[in-house]
Amino acid sequence: MQDVLAPWIAALRHDLDTRRSAHLFRELREVAGPQGPTLRVDGTQYLQFSTNNYLGLASDPALVDAARTALDKYGVGAGASRLVAGSMELHHELERALAEFKGAEAALLCPTGFTANLAVLTTFAGPGDLVVSDKLNHASLLDGARYSGAECRTFPHRAYDRAAALLTRDANPRRRFLVTDTVFSMDGDIADLPAACAGATASSTLIILDEAHATGVLGEQGRGAAEAQRVESSVALSVGTLSKAFGSVGGFITGPRPAIDMLINAGRSFIYTTALPPACSAASLAALRLIQSAEGRRRRQRVLRLAASIKRELESLGFNCGQSCTPIIPILLGAPERALAAAAHLKERGIWVPAIRPPTVPRGQARLRISLMATHTDAHVEQLLHELKKMRP
Repeated sequence: MQDVLAPWIAALRHDLDTRRSAHLFRELREVAGPQGPTLRVDGTQYLQFSTNNYLGLASDPALVDAARTALDKYGVGAGASRLVAGSMELHHELERALAEFKGAEAALLCPTGFTANLAVLTTFAGPGDLVVSDKLNHASLLDGARYSGAECRTFPHRAYDRAAALLTRDANPRRRFLVTDTVFSMDGDIADLPAACAGATASSTLIILDEAHATGVLGEQGRGAAEAQRVESSVALSVGTLSKAFGSVGGFITGPRPAIDMLINAGRSFIYTTALPPACSAASLAALRLIQSAEGRRRRQRVLRLAASIKRELESLGFNCGQSCTPIIPILLGAPERALAAAAHLKERGIWVPAIRPPTVPRGQARLRISLMATHTDAHVEQLLHELKKMRP
């Protein structure tokens, strides 16, 4: 066996050394305690701007209490996939609430947003179909399109004229799909959904949106970018997550009842996986109630005001923050070593901001990724800006 293992291990070590020399090696850090404005990483406390916990709900007492109550009633795990014995009453209650929230006929829970996107694209697209995707879509959308067996094409980021051209280049696909994130996770900018919908409507294209980073944050009711841009009626299927603004974990899909029924019957990444722990569903129900309340509206407004203010300040200092207009604010630095050095500078001063490098972002676009929460105080923001001023270009 060693004759087989030794050359493989040697090749792995060589590949890892290559990553290190290119400043692209990654490693896990041990985080202790709750996810809040401060975070204990590898035993040290930091002011953190790194999670997707946009409304600060991951450690909110209402969610913790709801999860604790569900643990006492249902135990820890669901025990099986939804179609075997794991489709528990909390799953159904949450699905009904999410469908009502999104104004859809039905909703379906999945263990993660990644598996939700895989389920959608591999169920509804296939050989003979055409899937057109924004080049900066999340990996789960790009992978799902490839795994579907459909013809896959990408268009330059937010170039909806190019998307429309790709959709009409071949006159004979069985079905056409336009797939896009609404908030792009590494750039913090927002899809122009009216433009995307106009091109799709002209070619009888089905629109699939991933609202992961928009759900709970954008729109008057927090439903996402489609609500904010008034295009919800043009969308075939919407994918969301419970892992970001909702402060819990899981993914969900909303749309017409027949589409949800088909996912239950044919969505492999839904069918062949254990259901969400009931406590997570209970926490998400508590989060949904908060998101729909006046407090949820206040938190949305707070985090968006912080984002606009910080971006203005950073740009006045000469930083390139791209087209961000959400709680995700990139500081574009170019080379991976520059991003790592900037993150190390902040870390030394007690601030945790991640360096994002290829392949997560394109080559030459390494960056710091600042992610804001409604629970960041003005003093937290002032501390961040104080240290960033020392790094101005």
